[in-house]
Amino acid sequence: MDNNLQNTQLDDQKMENLRKRIKLSKYIMIAGGVCFGIVVLMILLNGGTLSLNFKTPTGVVAIILIIGGFALLFTGLGVKQKAGEAQKHIANNYAQSVLGRVMDRLDTFDHGKHVDKYYLNQDFGFPEYDCTGFCGDYVRGVLRGVPMEFCEFELQEEHVTEDKDGDTDVSYETVFYGVIVVCRHNLALSDAVVATQFKTYENAYKADSEAFYDTFSVRCTSEQDAALALTPDYRQKLLELSAERGKRFAVRFLQDGTLLLVIKDMNLFEMGKSENTAQLVEKLEKEMADFTNILDKLAIPAQKLTDPRNI
Repeated sequence: MDNNLQNTQLDDQKMENLRKRIKLSKYIMIAGGVCFGIVVLMILLNGGTLSLNFKTPTGVVAIILIIGGFALLFTGLGVKQKAGEAQKHIANNYAQSVLGRVMDRLDTFDHGKHVDKYYLNQDFGFPEYDCTGFCGDYVRGVLRGVPMEFCEFELQEEHVTEDKDGDTDVSYETVFYGVIVVCRHNLALSDAVVATQFKTYENAYKADSEAFYDTFSVRCTSEQDAALALTPDYRQKLLELSAERGKRFAVRFLQDGTLLLVIKDMNLFEMGKSENTAQLVEKLEKEMADFTNILDKLAIPAQKLTDPRNI
């Protein structure tokens, strides 16, 4: 039997088993919820109070149900987390294979790496956030003749609550996620130029295209830089992309020749609802085709490199 076919069949079996584990984890957590529900019902039947001790039968039952409820919830969460990690491992293996076929050259694909956070800290008009969450699924190479690197990222808001005893609990809410692309432009700029759909700047730059400046908010320190970066043709490309895909984009031209593109709500290289490897590969190929289509529409210029390993 062909080794690739054999590996595919084994991965199909793993995917089926992992789906069953995730389904089982849901039932386990539901059982934990039922335990807590029974305790609440017992409290209501006892006039709103319940003594949690081993001196009464109801107290013993309530304690057992509470302990069992927590045990079931944590067990279910653990099973789900481990199954999810195993699914991600399979998805990453096939993602690397798809990237190797789709890209002109794939130098790096690493789930744990990310682009330099200097780029994420640039002004794109992101919503207010306190920290970055997951940053990973890092890719570096050449696509459509364009040397680039990109990764997924999350921005999170911190929530701190305090109970009556003064104990604090910290939780995090994702307020923005997407993909950031780092490549190059060939413009001679005196300062950065940003066009974003994530925020409307006060005193934003506006020129002769009302439709564009109603759709994108532009910030710059030089009108000449804005004219160089946001030509009528490029503004039209951005407008068409927004009309097709929604308000999901920000582009930033840095003075040093770096071009940054942020695509909101894009999540790559996940297994999703794929039931087998064939569906997974099809999903990954569609995602990369969608990603490439966006870059093609923006007509990011190909670069001629003296060192083929440098972006």
